[in-house]
This record gives sequence, structure tokens and C-alpha cells, in this order.
Amino acid sequence: MKKKTFLLEGLLNGLIMGPKQREIRSVTYDSREVEPGDAFISIQGEHHDGHLFIKQAIAAGAETIVGTDEHELHAFAIQHPQLSFVCVKDSRSALAVLSSIVCGSPSESLHTIGVTGTNGKTTVASFTHSILNSLSFRTGSLGTAGIWDDRQKTDFKQTVPTTPEAPDIHKVLEYFCEKKMQAAVIESTSIALEQKRLETIHFNVAVHTNLTPEHLEFHETMDAYKKAKMKLFQQADQAVINVDDPMMADDLIQTFKGSIVTYGIRQPADLQASHIQTTRQGTTFELDAFGTKYTVQAPVFGEYNVSNLLAAIAACHQVGFSIALILSVIHEIRKPEGRFQMVEKEVPYQIILDYAHTPDALSHVLESVKKIPHQQLIVMITGIGLRDPKKRPLMGKVAESVADQIIVSVDQPGHADRQEVVNDVCRGFNRPSSPNVHTRLYREEGIHLALDLARAGDVVLLTGIGFGGYQIIGDEKVPYSELQVIDAYFENQPRIKKPV
Repeated sequence: MKKKTFLLEGLLNGLIMGPKQREIRSVTYDSREVEPGDAFISIQGEHHDGHLFIKQAIAAGAETIVGTDEHELHAFAIQHPQLSFVCVKDSRSALAVLSSIVCGSPSESLHTIGVTGTNGKTTVASFTHSILNSLSFRTGSLGTAGIWDDRQKTDFKQTVPTTPEAPDIHKVLEYFCEKKMQAAVIESTSIALEQKRLETIHFNVAVHTNLTPEHLEFHETMDAYKKAKMKLFQQADQAVINVDDPMMADDLIQTFKGSIVTYGIRQPADLQASHIQTTRQGTTFELDAFGTKYTVQAPVFGEYNVSNLLAAIAACHQVGFSIALILSVIHEIRKPEGRFQMVEKEVPYQIILDYAHTPDALSHVLESVKKIPHQQLIVMITGIGLRDPKKRPLMGKVAESVADQIIVSVDQPGHADRQEVVNDVCRGFNRPSSPNVHTRLYREEGIHLALDLARAGDVVLLTGIGFGGYQIIGDEKVPYSELQVIDAYFENQPRIKKPV
């Protein structure tokens, strides 16, 4: 990456020690990634203080150091008078500002669409991305499904599962600009908004899916969680709001100052779906869009995905496309990996993968799956070691009344005790010792047991965080592939199980 010369006084509001003009190649908050000519931003994180790594960053070639500890920065400035040190009030804000400017403020050259909500972000982002590209509006996407340009998934490294850190976001947006792309869809998590990773992006459209309890280990209260989500709409011109969501819709409608398009199934909305019918091929429904009715056939499954599709249609309409034109390409939409994903195997039962890892998401996917004709419904659910333990029993409670066979396992254990995680989930069952409740401490074992239990005409639903490419075990990201685990099961079978 080329170095560009910047006048630090014009970029950051803070105390500058050392040269006020500086060439900056790139911006990073990780001292291990510093290269000569970089700016290093010292972030005070949950577990580490970036100021402790300034010496390491300087040794690696950082020439601009930004932080909040004036005493520490002053001491380094005396030792290294040839380098520039900037003391600011907020390092995360400085990281976002400097990242954007060094990359040439790429978001200003793109039509930006931010998608936030507890569930559905990835699906809405994927639907929106594929609709716009089908309409020849060249669009990229950043989120849980990876970083996509208008044609394919890129090889950008994601250090954060959904919304990248600010330097990564702006490098991707700069790449989109270099590729002459027109828009970017960005999944916008509450934690990313709270940590100011998206601070410098003024969104053309902000999309709301829903709000249910999640990430309370970070936000602590639902009110703080909701306020973090609503920050996206404070930096947007237009909004798309789900009126079926009782937790956040009214607040957004009352406070948002720009253009709003509402969508829903149960409540009156600008875009409203009714007469929903699901088959093995997809879903048919009637769409009332601003008073005009359309019959829609879409390759999606379940009422919740009809809602996600409405959100994407509304977002594309806010971009400037007519409803009729949008509906003309609905059959081309791309579904993200692991979202009601049918796995094709030469077996007499159906395997479905879904990312559902919250009680609300699990409830929605179970409601959809049970409408598919089946003998037994075999469901694997998980507790997540790195998330709020209070929601683990709710996963069991949701599954118990719907599934015929339940396998309980563990996702992203981190440093949590696997048995404790499983025990937490099982506390949600009325009858945890029932013979149809099975436990396995490792996800791979849970999947193999679910497939062992399957017979002709059954549906096997594997839920949880099996699609990020890794599991966090201790402090390590251990590579993991759901499809490889399934393939390994069938490769090791002496023969396909006969129907019984």
C-alpha cells in the first residue's frame, strides 16, 4: 500500500507530540500487524491495553502512534522525537476516522446499506446484495457470510465474525471503489456500533430486522442493547423498519427523521405479505406494496424468511428501484450458507442446516421446518460457551415441544466447561431425562448421532454456529467445517441405512 502524506492537526482532535505532518501507509490496532510507515492506534480493550504494545509497534516500524494515555505517550515522544504521537479522548473514534481518511473516505463514493437486528442480518444482507447485483447495480457485502464483491466471495481476512474492525471495513470499501462498484451492504452489529467501528460511515439506508435478548454479556441490559442498535439510524438518510417487532419498531418510527419504508406480516405496513404457503421448492405469498398487489414465488423457506425478503425488497426500493423491477429478479436471490440450507445426500431423509443459535431464531426455524412433511423431526441444538448463559435453558425449552428427537451439544466453548454448557441447556427441558433427549459434548459427535437416528421420511435439523469456518476453543480459532463433518459421516458408513 502506498504512503500518503497527512497533516495530523487536520485529522485528529488531540495533543500532537513530534512532527505534525506524517506519511501514513496504513492503520492498525494490532502491534503484530504493524509494517513500516503504519499508524498504530492504542485501544483499551476488554482484556488488553494497547498502550502496552507501543514499544512493539515502534520496533515494527510504526511512525504515528495514537492513544489516550498522555503520560505514556509523552514518555515515548521524548525517546523518539522523530515519530509522531497523538493523545486523543477516544481511541476507537480516532481509529475509525484515521482508517477512513487513509483509505480515501471510500464510503462517500458508495451507496451504503447497513443492516442491524438480533436475527436475520446475514440473510437480509445476502438477499439485498443478490437483488441489487441482479439489477446490474454492482454491490459488495460485508458480514457473517464473508466479504463478497459483486461476483464472488473475496479472500479478505475477517478478524471479527460479522462487522470487521474499522481499518478492515475501509480497506474493503476502498477495494470496492477500485473495482468501480456502486454499493455496499454492511451487517451492523450492536457491538460494532457501540465500539464505533462504523462511526465515519453515513449510511444511505439503515435496515432493522428485530430485537430479542442477545449479547447481554456485553451490553448488560436490553435498553443498552437497543440503544446500540438505534445508533445505526442516527447516521442514516433512509430507514427500513419491521413493524412486527414490538421491541424497537415504534421507537424507530417515532425518532427517525428521514424517509421510512415499513414492512411486516402481522401488522399493516408499506410492504405486507399474506397468504404464505411453503413447499419443498420455496414459498408463495401475496405482497401488498403501497396498495398494489403482487403474487410472489421465492426460493426461500419459512415465514421468518418471507419477512427477511420483505426487508431486502424495501432496502432495494429505498435505493431507487421499483417494486415490479425488484420482483422480476427475486428468483435469482442468493441464500447465505447455513441459513435453511438443504444438504443433498443420497439418503431417504432430509438434512437441513441453520445458523439459529438464539431462542427466537430457533423458534422461527422450527416453525418453518415442521411444515415440511416428515416422520420424525430430529433437531440438534447447542449452548454457546462465549455467550450469555441465561439463554441456554431457553434453547431447550423452545425445542422440547416441537422436536421428536433432540441432541444437545456445544458451540464456541471458549474457556467454558462443555458439560456445564450442556447442563444449562438441559435445565430448560420439563423432562431432561426423557429418552428422546441426547447429549454430546462435541458438535461433530452431535451431528453424527443425529444422522444415526434418522430413518426414511425424517427431517434432520442441525442448528447453531457451525458455519463460521472455526470454533473458538480456549483462546484459539480451530478450523471447522460443518459440511466436512457431514461428508465424513457418510464416507465412514459401510452402507446407506435401510428404511425401517
